[in-house]
Amino acid sequence: MKDKLVQLSLHPTQVTGVRKACRMAYRFSKQTELLNLGLAVQQDNIRESNSPHPSIVKLSWVHQDLVHLRPFIRSTVKLFKLADKASCPEILVQEVLAWTGAQSFLTQKVCQLLCEHENFVVAGEEAAVVEQLVENRLIANWQTQVAAEHLQTIHDGLVANSRCDSIWLLRLYQQILQQGEVAVHDSLVQTELLHLGLVAKQENKLKVANRIYQSVFNLNWVEHELGRLRPIIYNTTKLFKLDEKATHPDIVLEQVLLWTNAQPFLTQKVCQLLCEHENFIATGEEATVVEQLVQNHLIANWQTQIAAEHLQAIQESLVKNQFCNPIQLLKLYQQILQYPEFSIQDTPVETELLNLGLVVKQEDKLKVANRIYQSVFNLDWVNQQLERLQPLIQNTIKTFQLHEKANCPEILVQQVLAWTSAQPFLTQKVCQLLCEHESFIVAGEEAAVVEQLVENHLIANWQTQVAAEYLQTIHDSLVANPRCDSIWLLRLYQRILQQEELPVHDSPAQTELLHLGLVVEQENKLKISNRIYQSVFNLNWVDQQLANMLEVPPASTPIMTSHSLFPASIFQVKNLISHPIVLIFRGIWILLAILGFSALCWSFYKNIEVNILFQDGNKLFNQGEYKKAIAKFDKLLNIDSNYYQAWTNRGYALAGLQEYNKMLESCSTATIIEPKAVYAWNCQGEALYNLQQYYEAISAFDTAIALDTKDPIFWINKTESLLALKQVDTALLTIDEAISLLQKMQQANPQQNITKELAIAFSHKGKVLWQKKQYKEALAAFDQALIHDPKYFTALRGRGLALQGLKQYEQAIAQFQQMLNESPLTDTQKAETWYYMGQTYCQLSQFSDGIGALEAALKLKPDYQAAEEAKGKCR
Repeated sequence: MKDKLVQLSLHPTQVTGVRKACRMAYRFSKQTELLNLGLAVQQDNIRESNSPHPSIVKLSWVHQDLVHLRPFIRSTVKLFKLADKASCPEILVQEVLAWTGAQSFLTQKVCQLLCEHENFVVAGEEAAVVEQLVENRLIANWQTQVAAEHLQTIHDGLVANSRCDSIWLLRLYQQILQQGEVAVHDSLVQTELLHLGLVAKQENKLKVANRIYQSVFNLNWVEHELGRLRPIIYNTTKLFKLDEKATHPDIVLEQVLLWTNAQPFLTQKVCQLLCEHENFIATGEEATVVEQLVQNHLIANWQTQIAAEHLQAIQESLVKNQFCNPIQLLKLYQQILQYPEFSIQDTPVETELLNLGLVVKQEDKLKVANRIYQSVFNLDWVNQQLERLQPLIQNTIKTFQLHEKANCPEILVQQVLAWTSAQPFLTQKVCQLLCEHESFIVAGEEAAVVEQLVENHLIANWQTQVAAEYLQTIHDSLVANPRCDSIWLLRLYQRILQQEELPVHDSPAQTELLHLGLVVEQENKLKISNRIYQSVFNLNWVDQQLANMLEVPPASTPIMTSHSLFPASIFQVKNLISHPIVLIFRGIWILLAILGFSALCWSFYKNIEVNILFQDGNKLFNQGEYKKAIAKFDKLLNIDSNYYQAWTNRGYALAGLQEYNKMLESCSTATIIEPKAVYAWNCQGEALYNLQQYYEAISAFDTAIALDTKDPIFWINKTESLLALKQVDTALLTIDEAISLLQKMQQANPQQNITKELAIAFSHKGKVLWQKKQYKEALAAFDQALIHDPKYFTALRGRGLALQGLKQYEQAIAQFQQMLNESPLTDTQKAETWYYMGQTYCQLSQFSDGIGALEAALKLKPDYQAAEEAKGKCR
């Protein structure tokens, strides 16, 4: 390199020619439109962005004057020592920018490549050298080029986007490539393309940001990716049968998204309306039909439309918000409607609007989330709501004469509502406290004064505060509820406190919490009604109440042998609750000595009949005659309706008929009669598990465990519910506790046969570890289960699956084959074993054997959907 420089300096005529070429190139560059030149210059350094997609600071897309460009060009030349690499380093930088559009990461990469380039770049070769480097070191085989990792990031942001549907991103980008530019309309998809840096705004148009992106992510690449992702469109089309409703279902979906902006609930609703639409949608009618359906079935009369319940929930959350003053929410939303470029200020009110989904962030601006919200919750609606709500504040001020107590009485009331969420009794109490407050409240003190009054006169020592008697009523309704089990209520309320919200599923406990006003429903979620309730009835208070309720002595009730009726591997019922007949006769002779013979004859025969019916019911249950067993228990309960053991065993018989709602009612009745009936609580848990109410099931099992911590079956049943909720770490703790209890039982009484129970417990542990993808440990657990019961199907199957997870496919196939050859299996179990064997063959790429095994599974179980799907993928 130095030799070339020396040679140039020794030939003045040659140097003059070079300078002339450089000047000509500069003049030519002044006629060239620079591509989105935006690499910011600060003290001769390139400013780098910390984000994964550096933002582009655009100088202009018009002709640039060299006086503005030279500082940037000179700093780049200096930074990368390009004066040592080229006769005209400034022209070299311009050629780089023509490719990168001044995208900072790409510009640095290309300049670095030039810096490492071995040959000196003479005048006139700049464009060719830059193009060669860009083509060879960035564009060609960019997926594997070290220098092109930035392009891989763009790729991932396009095809695996977490914020926006990748198909719609690709479709919009395809449209920009095909047309050269599209008009800006601030959709979520456009915002995401801008966020990725793949496109840039120019004079209210979107264009591809630079030539490198345009070369890498070209039309062929887009078509390929769309072809790969189209099954997603296909699935949506198939789900709502849109291919039967329109010539171009893809365009129909695009029109839907223009209205919903990909809001999931609204998108689903509009697609459902299209599915129910009677007329076929011909080419060109897509936009009109979608708009008509949206206007008629969502926007028009949305307060009463069945399809618009989501919009009704948004309204409820706006005008009855428990976290923010509704008036403040509405006024901010009003500003966003009036000023589309409303800047983000990160206030709590903004956060709540974002949480509601009513607005979204786009380029540091707040905008209404979609056209449907904008049409429904328009300025007229906002003004109407404000007119309705503001008299509430004015009336409150007037009623409690707060204009005499504060400079800004409206703000004072707003601070009250921030605590009470407009709960009438609490609002009245706090306003009364303000009315009685001695000091005048100057501007700026409103929040502090209200907080002080609430803390001192309502929350602190609320059990004895005169002003807080309403809170005492809430307390009593929680801990001694006449309509619902208090433990269930507290457990549910505890979870809402811990998780801040829970999905609504219309359980009795949820209904009661709503009835008490302790929680409210917002967007199909349960949340605490207001800050006062949240402060008084906090987690510490709930934990203390539950501890008080569950600190009870061990039940002195007759013991029922542990059992469970879960479908996946559970204990066989050996004996139900029994009622010792010896105690009956002992009581009879004592009573005969005291009371008259005639009166006791009836009692004697009644007890005998009840006992016989109970034993008959248990016997029929153990024979699998569930209907006959229920009839016996019903007859017994007609004689003695307080016989809680019969209610419990009746519940288990109903489980045999898979009537889980009735099972829950029967077992709940038993716990009402006898709150310490431990197996009735277990029965409740099993019913709730089968009803897929897993949180409530865990609460019931926890109650059973509190009553009897030494029964392993309760721990195993709790493990099942935790697994259903994917709480695998907690499930591992509970199953380890069950195994520990069983092993202690075995050590204490070696003659006791609990091998089956140990096999079940270790199988559960294997299942937990398998879900945690700890396949080696899962295999060990299943092997331990098989030591206790070598023919236990769940453990045998689990062993095969653990081997499959370890990619020991040959051993897994041998395991499934051994099960089919040596184990006595039902047809259902055989079908399942063939299915897993087929799946393993397919993973080994032994497709013919895999399909053969899957067909064997389907022959045994023709409706085996998983096997059918696996067969389609085995190729």
